[in-house]
Amino acid sequence: MSHAYYTELWLITRNDLEKLLELERRLQESEPLKNKDALNSALSMYLRYRNIVRRLIICYDQMVQTQKRELIKKVLDCAIGRMLEYKQEIVKLDYTDYTWPDDIMNQLKFTPDDIELFASVSGRERAEERKKFIQELIEAPQVEEPTPTYVESVPEVDDETLKTRIGRRRIRVAQPEVEMVRETPEEKAAREAKLAAEKSMRDAMLLIQRHERARKGRSYGADVKRMFDYNRKVKFGEITPKKIDRTKYIKSIITIQRAWRLYAAKKAIKRRIARLEEMLGMIIPSWQCRKIIAKDDDNFQRRRALMPVFDARTAKATDDERAKLLRIRGPGIMEDITDELHEWFIIWYDAVGHYDAFPAADLGGSVLIATGQTLTPQEYLMEKLEKEKQAGKKAEAPTLKTEPVKGEKPEWKMPQTDALSCLEEANNEFIRNWSLRNEEDNPEQKEYLDLITQKLCYELQLEMREIVDELMRAELQLLNKALLKDHADDEKKFTIPTMHRDYIMKDIEKLKIKKKKDILEDENVKDFLNELLQAKIIRNYPIILLRDWYGDLSYQNYEARQELRDYRHRLGEVKQLVLEYCVLPLISKETHQIAPLVRSVCIWGLPGTGKTSLANAICTEVGALLFDVSAPVLVDKYIGKEEQQRLIDMISKVARVYAPSIIYLDAGEKPWLRKVPPEEMYLQPKRFAKYFVTLVKKIQPGDQILFLSLSEAPQKATAAFIGFHDKFIMVPPPDYNTLYMYYKNLLMKYHGVDRNIDVSCLAKMSIGIPMNFIRQAVEKVLSLRRRITLKSNPLNPMEIMNEILKYQHPTKEMVKTLEKFEKRLARRAKALEEAD
Repeated sequence: MSHAYYTELWLITRNDLEKLLELERRLQESEPLKNKDALNSALSMYLRYRNIVRRLIICYDQMVQTQKRELIKKVLDCAIGRMLEYKQEIVKLDYTDYTWPDDIMNQLKFTPDDIELFASVSGRERAEERKKFIQELIEAPQVEEPTPTYVESVPEVDDETLKTRIGRRRIRVAQPEVEMVRETPEEKAAREAKLAAEKSMRDAMLLIQRHERARKGRSYGADVKRMFDYNRKVKFGEITPKKIDRTKYIKSIITIQRAWRLYAAKKAIKRRIARLEEMLGMIIPSWQCRKIIAKDDDNFQRRRALMPVFDARTAKATDDERAKLLRIRGPGIMEDITDELHEWFIIWYDAVGHYDAFPAADLGGSVLIATGQTLTPQEYLMEKLEKEKQAGKKAEAPTLKTEPVKGEKPEWKMPQTDALSCLEEANNEFIRNWSLRNEEDNPEQKEYLDLITQKLCYELQLEMREIVDELMRAELQLLNKALLKDHADDEKKFTIPTMHRDYIMKDIEKLKIKKKKDILEDENVKDFLNELLQAKIIRNYPIILLRDWYGDLSYQNYEARQELRDYRHRLGEVKQLVLEYCVLPLISKETHQIAPLVRSVCIWGLPGTGKTSLANAICTEVGALLFDVSAPVLVDKYIGKEEQQRLIDMISKVARVYAPSIIYLDAGEKPWLRKVPPEEMYLQPKRFAKYFVTLVKKIQPGDQILFLSLSEAPQKATAAFIGFHDKFIMVPPPDYNTLYMYYKNLLMKYHGVDRNIDVSCLAKMSIGIPMNFIRQAVEKVLSLRRRITLKSNPLNPMEIMNEILKYQHPTKEMVKTLEKFEKRLARRAKALEEAD
């Protein structure tokens, strides 16, 4: 699609976002809501933000103009953060992660496709880069250094001998030296085996062709001989040809033609009906023309390939403008800042008689002075007078806090957060810099120099201010020394004021953080990465996309909930939760800072439900670096407390440097088992449990780290396992809707399978059976020999069903224990809400 289409989509989305922000302002000014009104209001805003985020991701993936993409990226990060904040409030109000707001969607005129979320393409590209990067690091130590070549010394030969040798031999032209490739015995054996296999295959093909041509020749010769013998016998009267009555002959022809035309007409009608159903989307053809889809993919990749070109062009324009501004406006900016600070010195000296403390560099320096965030002389004197008045007074008695009565649900109001402030700021930036621009005047999507100049002026001023601050601090020290000399003879001791109390507290907190020395501070992160790679803790993962993970939504749970009937979530809701808790917060550092912090997630369910595929899809969508800390991986490695702590510190450091990162724990319940089975004692699964808790607690907003664990038996773990994870996502067995779609997609790939095969019966009988097992059963039934006979012997659903019925279902005890664990999680959600 063209640049104009995505520009128009961005403008429409931004307009809807502005209306949504206006609604946010009205909600902030309104009175708090109660009970169902609060939940409906939160759901309405949440669905609106989901629709906005969906369109923003499309714009961000396809917009090529660098400056627009930067603004869209900022809006997208803030919108995702605000959407996830509403999701968090909905979970608190409804005590569940799963919602079915069909009534709200009807009011907003949304369909499920309008609010379906998906991840950005940039994460998948990052996954490919990560895969190549890890593969290069894995193969790097295996590359052998080239062995030095030694040249043998040549004995000296006299001229006469040389002439005789030249006369005897033909002069050879010196050939260029060819580097000899040395191969190992295994490589040589593999190469010879490959050549032998190719030769045997070629000989077999020639033998088959030779025999087939001979058979054809013999068949043709036999036909020719039979016709020759027949004609000879007729000629000599040995055979009298039987004469057929012309009437019977014509009737036979008519009968054959009638039967053939009826068959051809039925076949044409059937073909026409099939073509009509295919056009209406009622059947899935075995082959589809992918020209349009391929062209769309080519356009998509072409636009993605244009982005680095536009980025490089914008970066070059920025560098040129920066050099120009630094040469022309740099000295003038430094003089203006110096005059501003001198004026600040004079104002304080004239009003108070001394100078104020200069703000520290890590707190902002003179930026605080320019923005009015420091005390004025009048405020300083008033604060000093107030302290003197309150010096002799006693502290007032503390006021008692009123707590809400138990059983009464408190009023709800969506708080004002950084995400909303960021959205407001991004919207104001668009109004200020983009609202008056006519995009039709820039069809080639060139960069706007005025925006580059404006941004560079701000950055240049900050750089110049840092230089001036250092000079002003030195000048202030000289002024304070002169003041001390002037007041050296005073009766009352004169003291120079230090930094304000607020600044001091901030500095103390920062010093406390810095005092915690990092054990691995002096080590190289690249060495840690190589060590973890050699230990196979960092590993590659298969590229799996979430869009390829089958799962349909539940369309009846809203009515079931209203009628107080039993209902369960489906695989489609699981996909949305994985996006909201695992994928979207990790797509960028800014999103992780703004969104509600989710440190650890546990994906649990029955065996074979697709938990590992989900974990690989999460890593693929965000392009994460995967740290596998499962018990079989760590067995007999890093023994002892010091080595264990060193491993956790290495993982923590490498994960932050190479973010986004996912710390993966298979069989996540094992570190918290009540009793370790005797056959697993050698794994020592519990030795890293306390270190995992420390590792997760250190995850802060902006780190882009997620601790992801999978579990098939979470009921075996202690309560600490539940407290360790922030979120639990249960993967239910496949339902009818999902299996119907899966069977359709699986069977319709085969050309000979009837398009009207009874898939509904297969899906109904396969409820609860893993899709991986179903795929293997279908592939086993539709073997090559069976596919050859599909035209004459159509596929019967019972053939597949006989294979499906071989599946060993989980025991009733296992299902009941998992249901009990699910109830424990529901009670935990309500308990956490009551505690808050």
